[in-house]
Amino acid sequence: MLADLNSELTAASRRRGLKLEWSPSEEAILGLISATIDRKVGLSREYGKCDSPSLKVKLSAELRQLETQLARLLKQVSPDVPVAPRLSPTSRKAQTAANARWERERRAQGL
Repeated sequence: MLADLNSELTAASRRRGLKLEWSPSEEAILGLISATIDRKVGLSREYGKCDSPSLKVKLSAELRQLETQLARLLKQVSPDVPVAPRLSPTSRKAQTAANARWERERRAQGL
């Protein structure tokens, strides 16, 4: 799983023409993802060996919770740089007007 996420990051780096790296918080989340997967694999093995119906119910509930946690953690990690939101026509006009005022002031000051 981590190798797949790292290859996605490498592909995103190539697409953007930038060297992208995981942030410290994303690296921490990747560690949690790895630990969650390891725990899920261990519990899956125990589930397969288990003969007690009551224990199987408990293990299956824990496995479902781990799958939910894993899905939540994976949503928090994005190998791509977020795209800036598009400005509405009104916002674009306001931004253009503000830039024009700033440019006038800069020219008046000789900058």
